[in-house]
This record gives sequence, structure tokens and C-alpha cells, in this order.
Amino acid sequence: MTTIQADHRAESRKWFTHFSLRNMTALSVSPMPSPQLSAAEKTNIAKSIQQFLLGEGSKGRRLLARGKRYARQANDPFFSTALELFIKEEQQYSAYLAAFMQSQGIPRASRHWVDTVFRKLRGLAELELSLTVLVTAEIIAMPYYRALSDATGSPTLKTICRRILEDEAAHLRFQASMLGRVGSRYSPTAQRAVGKIHREFLRGTLALVWIEHRGVFVAAGYDFRRLRDDALFEFTEWQNARQKIAAAYRTQRASGTKLQVVPPLRVE
Repeated sequence: MTTIQADHRAESRKWFTHFSLRNMTALSVSPMPSPQLSAAEKTNIAKSIQQFLLGEGSKGRRLLARGKRYARQANDPFFSTALELFIKEEQQYSAYLAAFMQSQGIPRASRHWVDTVFRKLRGLAELELSLTVLVTAEIIAMPYYRALSDATGSPTLKTICRRILEDEAAHLRFQASMLGRVGSRYSPTAQRAVGKIHREFLRGTLALVWIEHRGVFVAAGYDFRRLRDDALFEFTEWQNARQKIAAAYRTQRASGTKLQVVPPLRVE
């Protein structure tokens, strides 16, 4: 086994261990003894939660298949197992939100055109682009769940949002690690160009998110500028971490030295 393979495996094993332990401490959302949402709060957040629930419930079959293919090519079996546990953790959010919605008499939505578009984008893409589309949603989730927590007085919903935000901060580090390793075969110039395109894609998606989820953000005291600035801050932090990881692996590949990569990202 080469030094590069050993480092890739060590990084993947670290994330496999993280998700294994985290999945063992899932929240238990019990039925509420009484309604926790006022009529105004329910109006502001119901449709928004319905839509986000669709995205969190994705089974990620095609993404996982691509991850397994990459893991075989890179001789890094923990890459795909860590990815599988990451997807399972995302699905836990769906369970949390579904339990809360049921307790508050909010029905589930069967489909929404925004979720359909994102699923098709991920379905048409290969591993790297599929992960890029996914991390865009993860970045937007940070200000969204902060706003959702502030938009109501529900202690249960606040607990769910707090748990999701803790996990999403780790997810961004994980995806910086994955995309940094996968993208390390490209030159820094090419990666910067891709980063600029990704940033513009994020900006366009934020406009759509504001239109679809404005009630939640306004109830939490957000305007569009605050949403944009919060999301772009998360993106810059994530992008810097990804670039550092890619540069470290390019250096490793050239020199054969062994290194440990731990990307610094804000955790709230």
C-alpha cells in the first residue's frame, strides 16, 4: 500500500468512525403532549418544513453508487462506507422533522419542483459535481436552520435545529475532505475556476430559497442580504478548507510524504 493510499484511508477511516459514533446518539423525538406552534408560526413554517423534509429524506442511491466506484478506483473502502453513514445521518433529519410535523398536525408533501430539480441535477452528474450540488444545499441549511429555530418558540423544534446545525458543521468539514481529495488531481487554476462557478450557482440558489422560504426567514428577522451574507461566509470557509486539503494532497502526491489533514471550519 502506498503512502498516498494510506493517507486517504486514514482520512476516510476518521470520518467512518465519526459517523458511526454520531449515529449511535440520534435524537428521540416523542409525540408532543400539546401543540407547540401558534397559528402564525404554523403559517410561516409549515410549507417550508414540508419542502426541506423532501430533501433531507433522499436515499442517495446514485451518489452512493458513484462513491463506491470511486472507492474501488482509489483502493479506499472506507470512503464509501463513510459516505453511506453520512447519508444515513441526513435521513435522520427527515425522521426528526417528520415526527415533529406529525405531532403538530402538519401533513407531509409528496413532491416539490425545487426538490425534483435538485435530484435531477445530482442524478445527471458524476461524483464530484453531485457532491458539489449536495454541499450547496448543506451550506444553505446553516442559515436556514438557524432561522427556523428563531422563527418559533417550540422547544422541540429548537432542539432539532440545534442538533442538525451541529451535524451540518461536521458535514461541511467532511465534504471539504471528500471534494478536496477527489479534486486534488486538478490544477489550482482549474479548481479556482470551478470555485467561481460554484459560488455563482450558490448565489442563484439563494434567490430561489428566499422566494420559497421567505416566511421562515422574515419571522426570524432575516432579510435577503443577511441570508446571502451568512451563506457566502459558510461557502468561503468551506472553499478555503477544500482548497487546503486539495493542495496538501497534491503536495503529498508529488513528494510522497505522509500528512494529516484536518480542515478548520466554524462550528456553531
